[in-house]
Amino acid sequence: MLYALGVLLFLFLSLYSWFGIKRAYEKEETWPTRVSAVAMGVIGPLIILLGMLEFRSFKRILGMDSSKLITSGIYRYSRNPQYAGWFLTLLGISIAGRSGLALLLTIALIIGIHLYNIKLEEPYLERIFGDEYLRYKENTPRYFGMPKKGGKK
Repeated sequence: MLYALGVLLFLFLSLYSWFGIKRAYEKEETWPTRVSAVAMGVIGPLIILLGMLEFRSFKRILGMDSSKLITSGIYRYSRNPQYAGWFLTLLGISIAGRSGLALLLTIALIIGIHLYNIKLEEPYLERIFGDEYLRYKENTPRYFGMPKKGGKK
């Protein structure tokens, strides 16, 4: 249910932001705003792609194969690279479009997915992978950062 709502919100946000982007290029825009928006719009999908490629299986991407916990590649630095990439992409679109509504919807989506992640996804992964996931969770940041060595801060 929450996933379907997220997809609908993403589609709405994309359409809304497209018109905002069109409007932004019709008006004066500062170069730092444009550069940061484009950077987020490029880096975000790249992070998503790196996360998907690390699965090396379409079944794993779709959640149909949970036989192995992926902890290599980009997953060394983030337990949720697809979410982090999606967040960056949506923020970039909102900034490029100079759309307050799109930014507000993006922030609401980020909060919703963060809560979903904490309440549903992480407990599910703890049940499926047990101690292996608990160690991974202890050593790897949720969204991005440097991995901790040996589980110590």
